[in-house]
Amino acid sequence: MAANQPAFGQEVGAGLASEELPAYAPMLAAYHRACARELRQIIADLPLRSGDRVLDLACGDGTYSLWLAERVAPTGSVIGVDIAPAYLDVARRQAAASPYGQFVRFQIGDVRGLPFADDEFDLVWCAHSLYSLPDPLAALREMRRVTRPGGVVAVLENDTLHHLLLPWPPDLELAVRAAQLRALDQAAAPTARFYIGRFLCHAFGAAGLERCRIATYTIERHAPLSADEQLFLLHYLRDLRERAAEHLDATQLQRLDRLRDPAAEESLLADPHLFLAHLEIVALGRKPQAAAAAQA
Repeated sequence: MAANQPAFGQEVGAGLASEELPAYAPMLAAYHRACARELRQIIADLPLRSGDRVLDLACGDGTYSLWLAERVAPTGSVIGVDIAPAYLDVARRQAAASPYGQFVRFQIGDVRGLPFADDEFDLVWCAHSLYSLPDPLAALREMRRVTRPGGVVAVLENDTLHHLLLPWPPDLELAVRAAQLRALDQAAAPTARFYIGRFLCHAFGAAGLERCRIATYTIERHAPLSADEQLFLLHYLRDLRERAAEHLDATQLQRLDRLRDPAAEESLLADPHLFLAHLEIVALGRKPQAAAAAQA
């Protein structure tokens, strides 16, 4: 990694300057484009109606905000909140080019104290961001606070170690995953946050949300991959290498690098039988109607 290049997982407030986009931004944008059909289906399955007020927490580039706006237009509205000014600039540019941009407003906000009154939204959405927040449980409680009684908190997440199924050599996969786990264990943040996908309903209950239900979605892609699918995969493998490198030996690193090198014979991108399978997890929970009693 170049000296002036931010670490892949750095966020604003945790090592990333406010004017910078996170290093994972190109990967996430490629993922949104490559998997738009399935991700839009997830949004279509949310309990939304025209006229609803929606909060998109950690909205990033605003992709989900615009898809949510499509669901609640023409009488509803979406507010996208993010802590990164650079990401909000991207989101506003996307909204300006969308027919649904008129139903979306973006603003700076910190999940540790959202700038909204209690009971303000019909649905609060958070996609692929809960695990990266400083305190996921506190974030869920804040999401619950701004949701109206009977309203819905919806979280899209995955399981960091088991998000993506790839046809790579099993011995190398086990070595890389073991190295990744060691790296996560040594991280300053609690390791449990990287497994938040499998424990979403537990977290919802602890945050005072009820009637939690889980839906899973599988996104499959097969060779030949599109340009966006290739870009996503290469960034994904870069992230794995960055996290795991300290705990892999030289031979393992060389093998991993060959898998990542489009010009190498062993490259995953050169495999005519390549397939990717993403596991996405959506949790829905409701704020109790007797919200005041539940908070007491």
